[in-house]
Amino acid sequence: MAITLGKDCSVSVGGTVAGARNVSFTSTAKTIDIDPYGARDFPVYSVGYDTTVVVEFNDNTSASSVWANLQNGTLISVSGGSGGWSFNAVVTGISETDPLDGVATFTVEAKLTRQGLR
Repeated sequence: MAITLGKDCSVSVGGTVAGARNVSFTSTAKTIDIDPYGARDFPVYSVGYDTTVVVEFNDNTSASSVWANLQNGTLISVSGGSGGWSFNAVVTGISETDPLDGVATFTVEAKLTRQGLR
């Protein structure tokens, strides 16, 4: 079993690869409940899924590029992880943390787009 480190994940923004410190990948099913009148069981059906990636990095140049993606609604390419996932995503949030005695970090949240499936 191979162990994959966070540094092995990458985010490409306009051809520039940002060095990731921490990457979190989440995919959840979207479901609907069917409640037929008089029934004792309530089946649940999967109607799709929602995929989110949160990437933390230190590169302020990449952060300004991602900020432009957030404002313009343009896509970024996300790939990596031991699962080998890869998709295009739209940036849904960006934050910056500047601790007094630590390193400035940027956190980017992005969600999979349907046109981004590869």
